[in-house]
Amino acid sequence: MKIKLLYLCCLFFTSRLSYGQTNINDSIYIDGRWRTFLIHLPSNFNSSKTYPLLLAFHGGGPLGYQSIQLQSRLTQKSDSSGFILVYPDGVKISGNRTWNAGGCCAPSTTLKIDDIGFVNALLNKLFASKPIDTTRVYATGFSNGALLCYRIANQLANRFAAIAPVAGNLMYYPWNPARAIPIISFHSYLDQNVKYWGGITTGSTGTYFPPQDSILNLISLNYVCKNKKDTLFHNIKQYDHFKYSNCACNAIIEQYVSYDGEHSWPGGLSSGGVNVSNQFNATYLMWQFFQKYTTKCQTSSISNIVENSAIQVYPNPMQGKVCLKNAIGTEIFDLYNSQGQLIWSGENIQDKDFSDFKNGLYFLKIDKKLIRLIKTD
Repeated sequence: MKIKLLYLCCLFFTSRLSYGQTNINDSIYIDGRWRTFLIHLPSNFNSSKTYPLLLAFHGGGPLGYQSIQLQSRLTQKSDSSGFILVYPDGVKISGNRTWNAGGCCAPSTTLKIDDIGFVNALLNKLFASKPIDTTRVYATGFSNGALLCYRIANQLANRFAAIAPVAGNLMYYPWNPARAIPIISFHSYLDQNVKYWGGITTGSTGTYFPPQDSILNLISLNYVCKNKKDTLFHNIKQYDHFKYSNCACNAIIEQYVSYDGEHSWPGGLSSGGVNVSNQFNATYLMWQFFQKYTTKCQTSSISNIVENSAIQVYPNPMQGKVCLKNAIGTEIFDLYNSQGQLIWSGENIQDKDFSDFKNGLYFLKIDKKLIRLIKTD
């Protein structure tokens, strides 16, 4: 009996290793040093499927990937939306990890660390070992990691479908990517580390960053965008939403800028006591944006998000899942049955499957708005 129990325990343990391991620490040897990274597989990972890939680059500091993992809540988004997430680490020198993004940040810049070569080699390793849709590879990053996103878009445009810099700037010139790569960026007017209007950072690097308008105008000029800086939403108590469109390769440039918060991840958690804006959720919005793009210079069928119109829910009638238009990721959803009883509540209704609910009439409350929703087979 003891032998049998031991066998069953070993079988369970090996099963957990084979199928339950969602976080994998790994490394590659390049340029004479080991480069580390964390792979997060979504909770429902199935090796017979192919998945989108998102690389998330941390800001400069001692922690490495743990900082952006905490700030962004991207791990939770990977589980709910089903994509493979990788957190690379910058080279650690004198207690800090930084990225060589061009004009910032030491010591990676002064030592000329080849982070573009690292990212390229990392993609090769991931493509060979994980079931990844190679046309749906995306990058995001915070601060110094956001700067690296711009450099990646400049030098590895054929390998990435879109990027989402958070609190960052373009510091690698000239801007001449192989194709126009879609960009969604997030910023705060109160950011003193990477100032929206340009200037020398109050951070430790003493770096001058150009104004956000100047870098986006430069990029849109390269993309031959016909519509430049349309204002889709403006409220000085909330945020601004700008869009550059009708560009080469069907690319779009979008930017959300909050009137509160500081050098932080909007809608995320505070790092080091910095104020965070909750006017929009950068993680939510970037994933909505990413789903529209592949590396094939065309958009998918998902509609552009324009939040200055009333939020819409479709299809209606619906069968299993609902889709949203004009959402910004901070909404609270409450679903009531026809008797007025609350039967479901949450933030990410697009990830909820209502297939098991009874057919009939429901009422969906979105913040203060009520929508009649019909459930059918």
